[in-house]
Amino acid sequence: MKVYEAELSVPQEPSSIAAVQGFVLALCESLRIPGRTRQDLELALEEGLTALMEQGGAADREEPLKVTVGVDSSAVRFRLLAPGRPFDFRKLPQFSPEDCETSQAGLGLFLMRHSVDSLSWRYLEKQGRELTLFKAFPSPLLGEEVRPPLPAEGVPVAGRMEYRLLRDEADALAVAVCAYDVYRYAYKDVIYYPEQLLEKNRGGLMRSWIAVDEGGTVHGHYALIRKRIDASVGEMGAAFVRPERRREGVFGQLAEEAHRDAFRSGLRGIFSLSVTNHTATQKVSERYGRRTVGIRLASSPGVFVEGARPGDRVTTVLNVHPLNPRPRRVVYPPERYRDLILRTYGWLDQPVELGNPADPTEREDGSLDRDLVWNRATLELRGGGAACARLEAYTELLREQEVACILLSLNLEDPGAIPLAETAARLGFVYSGVFPDGTSDGKDALQLQRIGGPPLDPEEIHLHQESAGEILAFLRRQSPEVFLPGGRP
Repeated sequence: MKVYEAELSVPQEPSSIAAVQGFVLALCESLRIPGRTRQDLELALEEGLTALMEQGGAADREEPLKVTVGVDSSAVRFRLLAPGRPFDFRKLPQFSPEDCETSQAGLGLFLMRHSVDSLSWRYLEKQGRELTLFKAFPSPLLGEEVRPPLPAEGVPVAGRMEYRLLRDEADALAVAVCAYDVYRYAYKDVIYYPEQLLEKNRGGLMRSWIAVDEGGTVHGHYALIRKRIDASVGEMGAAFVRPERRREGVFGQLAEEAHRDAFRSGLRGIFSLSVTNHTATQKVSERYGRRTVGIRLASSPGVFVEGARPGDRVTTVLNVHPLNPRPRRVVYPPERYRDLILRTYGWLDQPVELGNPADPTEREDGSLDRDLVWNRATLELRGGGAACARLEAYTELLREQEVACILLSLNLEDPGAIPLAETAARLGFVYSGVFPDGTSDGKDALQLQRIGGPPLDPEEIHLHQESAGEILAFLRRQSPEVFLPGGRP
């Protein structure tokens, strides 16, 4: 894999910012990095350099600021190191979009944070203050794969293989090495940061099961993941195994350990997302009791999916397994999706009651999460008329930004889901599925989706479970515009 690296030393003066930007933009152009990515990098550099310079004093200007740029086929990384006095990064201003009319303090840092995929601040004592920025590309440069194969000899097993929970920093680093060997830097960010991975495990947000030999080499990873410590559902994911171990039962043993752990966790349910360019992971989900209850069209870049073409976007399915009984819920299904929603609850053996659409709506609320790496966004909305207006504004913003996939989550236990779903349909959203306990506060979610780009070929969506086939058939009947004409009905 070809790697480009450069290091600049510039004065800690505002005039240096344009020089650094100019160099990086010229590099981007020579490597054919997409224009939108260039704009994000230009903004991130401006705000990052400005922040570092503002933290220093007059005496610090005598020391140059070092900029290290690293580019490979999958991502660009910046390391900005500014010598000078210590700084408490916890004191950086925090911008709130809700308070933008009264204060714009921290706006630049907010924009920087949303222009890259990850960033971190560190004080390196005598070396100075460090800011690192990471930005993945939507597709590999120069047609290169971001997951080159391991050497033919692979990594041998040193002694007996043990299947256990992640314990310490050494384990976390070995997980990062395994992920790099399998996917290079194309996987979930947290996996590559041992301190963060260990912190999530110790804090209960992850339960990482690893296959590790007596030499400390990790050969596979599988985790139970919670978005919040009080979440009622958890995701089974972050699963990867070295290619040379895949025929040795390593994945199956990890899956067994992780699922036994999940069943003991007290969670109300678990879920997983499976790709549809093949059915292997869908079959694994079924084996552990999960039922397909949703389809997310073109939700994943092919570059992150094994076996997919880098330029494509791959459809995924949502698989759910209720673990513990729950009280009967009152739901408000929009008429256009009513029959399929009720059928979905039947697949899961979860009885519900139908509420009166005239019931008062809950408080109006909404959130937007933009995933720059995957070029998709997640919206969660509830409430009445104002929420509908917010949905229109969010959709227009994301459409202008050419977001490839928007996933909209509505609180199905709120009558406001009915007018919101109608507004969404008018804006081009189509059905995605039902996600029990799937909202941020544990309510049942009706999920809708809006995709950009050309129509999809349904023949390339390979499904295993009958429920998945029913959902796809419904989509093709109700929303034929998102599919290429022809094919099997």
